[in-house]
Amino acid sequence: MAAQDEMETRIGQLVHQLGHDYAKLGDDLDFTVVRALVHRAVHIAAESKRVEFCALATYLGEMIAHAHKVAHGENPKAQTHKDSVH
Repeated sequence: MAAQDEMETRIGQLVHQLGHDYAKLGDDLDFTVVRALVHRAVHIAAESKRVEFCALATYLGEMIAHAHKVAHGENPKAQTHKDSVH
């Protein structure tokens, strides 16, 4: 697990650097970086042929729930989502 933690730390540093390098993109920068990272990661996983589609889909589903918990804590009704959907 140390290697995973080290990789996540390094990726965090790279994301911070991207934010600095592309700050001119404005207020949507964080979501732009997230979209780019997720999109690229999906391509890497799919093209490698070593990541099974079902495992990837399951993980992405788990990350949706994880993101919701990070945003709202233990109370899923803490904030409405009307401003976050399109």
